[in-house]
Amino acid sequence: MKKLAVFVGLMACANPVLAETTCYGEGAYRVCATVTQRADGSMSVRSYDTQGNSYSMDTDVYTKTNGDMEVRSYDSEGNSYSIKSWTDSRGSHSRDSEGNTCSILNDGIVMGCN
Repeated sequence: MKKLAVFVGLMACANPVLAETTCYGEGAYRVCATVTQRADGSMSVRSYDTQGNSYSMDTDVYTKTNGDMEVRSYDSEGNSYSIKSWTDSRGSHSRDSEGNTCSILNDGIVMGCN
């Protein structure tokens, strides 16, 4: 197994990037994956093998000024997933793109978090 970590940060760049590539296999067949993480929480994964196959997945993080957050993931095969989270006077809540919800209320009651 071989790992390579690279930190890319320019003084003019507000979002430093950490990228790490890991390769598995010996001889004729190898699989490599590069994971890139940014300071804002977003990331991307790129994998490829010596037979020309490849796969990619990206995750973006959006934070509103009021603290509400949305995380969206999508891959090279057309799959996608998102989750939104927010806090209000009742507690903390989340809802994902598959219809799952979760609330943790201020009084400690947990609702829908299976």
